[in-house]
Amino acid sequence: MKVAYICADPGIPVFGNKGASIHIQEVMQALLRLGAEITLFAQRPGGEPPAGLRQVRVVPLPALPAATQETTRARAALAANEMLIATLDAAGPFSLVYERYSLWSHAGMSWAARSGTPSVLEVNAPLIEEQRRYRTLPLEDEALATLETAIRHAATIIGVSEGVKNWLESFPAARGKVHVVENGVDPARFSVKKPASSAPVSIGFLGTLKPWHGLNTLIDAFILLHQRQLPVTLSVIGHGPEFEPVREKLNSHGLLPVSHFSGAVAHDDVPPLLAEIDIAVAPYPQLENFYFSPLKIYEYMAAGLPVVASRIGHLDQLVKEGENGLLVPPDDARALSEALTLLINSPTMRSAMGLAGRRQVERNHSWLRVVKRILSLANVTAQHKGHDEI
Repeated sequence: MKVAYICADPGIPVFGNKGASIHIQEVMQALLRLGAEITLFAQRPGGEPPAGLRQVRVVPLPALPAATQETTRARAALAANEMLIATLDAAGPFSLVYERYSLWSHAGMSWAARSGTPSVLEVNAPLIEEQRRYRTLPLEDEALATLETAIRHAATIIGVSEGVKNWLESFPAARGKVHVVENGVDPARFSVKKPASSAPVSIGFLGTLKPWHGLNTLIDAFILLHQRQLPVTLSVIGHGPEFEPVREKLNSHGLLPVSHFSGAVAHDDVPPLLAEIDIAVAPYPQLENFYFSPLKIYEYMAAGLPVVASRIGHLDQLVKEGENGLLVPPDDARALSEALTLLINSPTMRSAMGLAGRRQVERNHSWLRVVKRILSLANVTAQHKGHDEI
């Protein structure tokens, strides 16, 4: 099985440590375990491949101009479609074209349709809406046309959540072609947290420190816990624009000495850091259209941690109340502190929920299962190398 994997997004260093980077690496790792020969076409490879991906052939795409004008870069990205199609002509044939949707690229799906090659368009977020809301969206009509071209030519479309599927199906060409396949985790990378025998209890957060991850609600809940004189510490794994404001807030309450900030870390460093945590939190704020399929929650569960998450979107299907975690209203620091208090005071409950979460990801959410399902939807047959299903 020869696979062309395409990531034309200049914002994703494929071999980096961003969540999107890890997602790409894990999908390719699973494809390799299923016997694939992968050629990666990447706008931004992001350094040398990790050990498990060194057999991947890497074809860097021509760099976009380092222009201050977003319109100039967008036009260059649009023009690059024809160059990528020619590159695929030279590199093919392939058994499967797998393209991670980016704002300006349709080349993979267009080439696959023209050559009669099975194809998968993986959509992780409503990028047009994100760009319009949080950044600048130049050439909006062209961005919409690019997406519609990719949708029309894709044989199979994968959305990582119901929210993404709903957005895609607002485009008529996508209706009936979109399948929800949530993200996953490699449980073998994580060891299960052993129950703590004594205080303090460590509360942890993993992710980019950006407003839509809700870290401020967790900080407010942490302050409330200390006002109740509960023996807890805080571990924040990740970096982002809220790093300094959060530290300043904790400092103003005298809580920096019981807070640890790891900063941005390599993917391989995440499991040992999660092993130091007792309770993991995903405090998402109220969002109009919650479309995330959070890698952090799968990793929390793989590490055998009880999860406290916001009751938003489809998260109540992943975090099952009272079974592998607790759910609280978004933006409600008091409710979050009460859920955390319940778990702080019950090591037995923490352990039971953590083990239930671990069993859930082993059974349903390993990357190997995720990729097998995608290949099945695309009617592509692969031969698994090995016997484990995890």
